[in-house]
Amino acid sequence: MVDILSQEEINALIDTYKATGGQDDSHRGSERQVRVYDFARPDKFSKDHLRSLNVIHGKHGAAFSAALSALLRIGTQVELLALDQLTYREYCASVPNGTMFAEVSLEPLTSNAIFEFNPLFASMCVDLLAGAPTVLNNPSGEIEITDVDKAVMRPVVELALKKYVEAWASCIELKPEVISIMTESNTRQILLPAEAVLVCGYEVTVGETESMISICLPASAVESVLPALTLGRTLNSSSRRTDINNEALRQSFDYVDVDCFAVLGRTSLTLEEVVNIEVGDLIKLPTKANGEVEMWVENVPTFAGTLGISDKKLAVRIARPMDKSEIIA
Repeated sequence: MVDILSQEEINALIDTYKATGGQDDSHRGSERQVRVYDFARPDKFSKDHLRSLNVIHGKHGAAFSAALSALLRIGTQVELLALDQLTYREYCASVPNGTMFAEVSLEPLTSNAIFEFNPLFASMCVDLLAGAPTVLNNPSGEIEITDVDKAVMRPVVELALKKYVEAWASCIELKPEVISIMTESNTRQILLPAEAVLVCGYEVTVGETESMISICLPASAVESVLPALTLGRTLNSSSRRTDINNEALRQSFDYVDVDCFAVLGRTSLTLEEVVNIEVGDLIKLPTKANGEVEMWVENVPTFAGTLGISDKKLAVRIARPMDKSEIIA
C-alpha cells in the first residue's frame, strides 16, 4: 500500500525546496557577479605585453627627442603619455581636423601603421626647417597643411620612423617604408572603422610650445609579434646587443696603427748652450744605463720600461704602467 504524505510532511518538502533552489529570481540576481564585456572593443593585450610596449615606446620618445633637437636646432622633448586600446573610428574622432597622417609599412607586421602629426607640431617643424629663428608661443587661427608643408615635413617623418625601428630592434627587425603623407583623414579610411588599434600618444615640446603626435598600430599586426613582447626579453636583448656592439667596437681597434717612442731622459740647457750645440757634442742625461725610461703612445706617457737589445736592435722592455704622479707635463 502506497504511503500518503501528511500535510506537515508536504510543507517540510516545500520549505526544503525553497531553501536549496527555490529562491526567487530577484534574490539570485543580487548575488550573481556579472562582468561587462564590450565586443566592439575587446582588450587584446595583457599587462605584461603593455609593460613591454611601454618600454619600447618610451625608448622611441627619448631617441626621437634627441634626434629632433639636432634636426630642428632647438630644444625639443618627446614624452610618452599613454597607450590606449581603441577602435579606429574612435582614434580618428580623437585627432584634430587637418592633422597630418603618414601611412607607413612596417614589415613583417601584416597591416600598415599610422604616424599622426598635430597641425601645430607640423607648422613649427616647417617654420624651423625653412630657417625661422624660433617658433610662436601662442599661434592663433586654423593651421592648414599644404603639399609643400608635407614635402618639408618628410625628413621629420622619416626620422620618427627610423627611431621607431631602432626602439623595436631588441624584439624584432622592422623594415620601414613611407607609403603616403596625407591630411584627408575623413576621405580615406586606412583601416576598418571597428578594427581594434593600439594608440601611442606623445606630448611634444618644441621650445616653449607644446603639441601632440601619435602612432596608431593595428592590434592584429601587433598580435603577430606577441611572443617577442616579453619584458625580460625586451630588456635583456637590449643589453646583449649592447655587449655585442661593444665587442665589435673593441675588435675594430685591434688593427689601428699608433706611434710609440721612448723618452730616455730629460735635462735642462740654457739658451746659450742650445745655440752653441754642434755635431758631435754630448748631452749628459740623468738616467742611468739600467734605469727606467718612459714609453709614450701617441704623445701620452703610458709605460715605464728598461733599455735592452732584441735581435741586435735597441729595444724597450715594458716594466709597468706609469702612475699619474710620475707624468711630467
